[in-house]
Amino acid sequence: MLARVMEPTPGDLAADASAYQAMDHQQVNNVFVDDLLGGGAVGPRVIDLGCGPAGIPLILSERWRAAEDAGDLAGSSFADGQLQILAVDFAVEMLELVQFEIELVGMQDLVYLQQIDLTDPEGLQEDLSQTIISNTVLHHLPNPITAIQVATRALMPGGRLFIRDLFRPDSEEEIERLVELHTDFAADTEVPPEFAPSQLLRQSLWAALTLEEAREMVESVGIPADVIQMTSDRHWTLDWTSPNGPSVQTA
Repeated sequence: MLARVMEPTPGDLAADASAYQAMDHQQVNNVFVDDLLGGGAVGPRVIDLGCGPAGIPLILSERWRAAEDAGDLAGSSFADGQLQILAVDFAVEMLELVQFEIELVGMQDLVYLQQIDLTDPEGLQEDLSQTIISNTVLHHLPNPITAIQVATRALMPGGRLFIRDLFRPDSEEEIERLVELHTDFAADTEVPPEFAPSQLLRQSLWAALTLEEAREMVESVGIPADVIQMTSDRHWTLDWTSPNGPSVQTA
């Protein structure tokens, strides 16, 4: 098994935020939202842990507004009440870019921003939200269990946790195969080498957890291991509804 190798620490957070925002995540974000809405109830209060450029909160807001305009909220996966999405990230530089995007598309009544540190298990208050989501964030953290602890602390009893992340393959050859398969190498020439999509994906795959590591991690805080399943050739997904009782353990 390959040992986990953490990604380099960004030297320029503003440049890192701009480069990440410029990348095209539309397809994977739409798949994430499709799977989220197709798997159960969502909201009305949603927290996106590690929102990055907030592509998923904006797509989710567009879907909610379209259903509202069509008078079809009752027939959708959205719970009763106006959608409220708290999009959180550690990088203030990223949140500043996101705020402009939110205002540009007129979603400031649905999407709110907050800076938090996912390495702090008590980064959010208890029982804040009925739905907590996160997409490809855990592999960025040296100790990903802290983000799970943030999520379980902030999730209301009976709430839904939906997390998707990359998984670490068994060999360097498999990492390179996935990089080649899922990267547009023409885009590499348009950005500095450290921000090339192929290099970012390669680093992320090295930094990701294996399926077994992810299952052991969530099981340690009381979430059944079998709620984590492989959902693509490079992603695992956790989709879990908490019991209607005391919160799971956070330490």
